[in-house]
Amino acid sequence: MTALRDNLLALLRGHRLVGHVRVIYYDETPAGKVELKIRCRLAGKYQFQVWLHHEPGFQDYAYQLYTRQPLLRWDNAPHYPAIVTAPHHFHNENGQVSSSPLSGRPLEDVKKVLEIIEKWA
Repeated sequence: MTALRDNLLALLRGHRLVGHVRVIYYDETPAGKVELKIRCRLAGKYQFQVWLHHEPGFQDYAYQLYTRQPLLRWDNAPHYPAIVTAPHHFHNENGQVSSSPLSGRPLEDVKKVLEIIEKWA
């Protein structure tokens, strides 16, 4: 999982929207449990956060664009089972929840999220 952390950091640092990147929290156990939180300052007034919780056979994620309040959020918490892409879902700036194009593969998902943010901003 160290490779995943390093690849995410490289992806974020190399993206045209991303200014400053910092690891807020990282913990990895010998049993394969990983917690990772990264925060980035984006162009303009926006910030972006990546949060991953990985255990063998299980992974939670949450990606969030925010200023002083959340704007756009993607996660896979099992709160919306009726959404066709459940557990993957998206919260827009108005608080509405809908389907998500994410798959639970962090490197692919963060690229997609940054593309969406770039079009949105």
